[in-house]
Amino acid sequence: MSRKVKILLGLLMFNGLSAVAGGLALMTDWIPEQALWVRHTDFPSNYFPGVILMAVVGGSSLIAAAALVKRSDGWQLASIVAGIIMVFWIIGEIASIRGFHFLQVIYLVTGALVVTWTPARETEATSSR
Repeated sequence: MSRKVKILLGLLMFNGLSAVAGGLALMTDWIPEQALWVRHTDFPSNYFPGVILMAVVGGSSLIAAAALVKRSDGWQLASIVAGIIMVFWIIGEIASIRGFHFLQVIYLVTGALVVTWTPARETEATSSR
């Protein structure tokens, strides 16, 4: 596995694990309920955004990471989709809560890096097991 693919795997794992943890934190009130966060949305609480963050954002990154490790057919597509989901999640989050936090920059960058660093196809350097 090339250095770039190892970094890609690290980004996918970071995004996936932190999104799962963040989703669980929202769902279980580890992060105190902030009415401001859902004021401009159709969500009555942080619970359903937490479910989406955990299952969709985190799940897509962890599935892509597992597919990369196993070299499953289509792992590149899974990786690109996971990166796009992260980017759109952050853009939607900023727009819906109408607020900004420095972590959003980190996740926007990691999502964009996942998209840009995913190779277009399997090469000799990335296919060695």
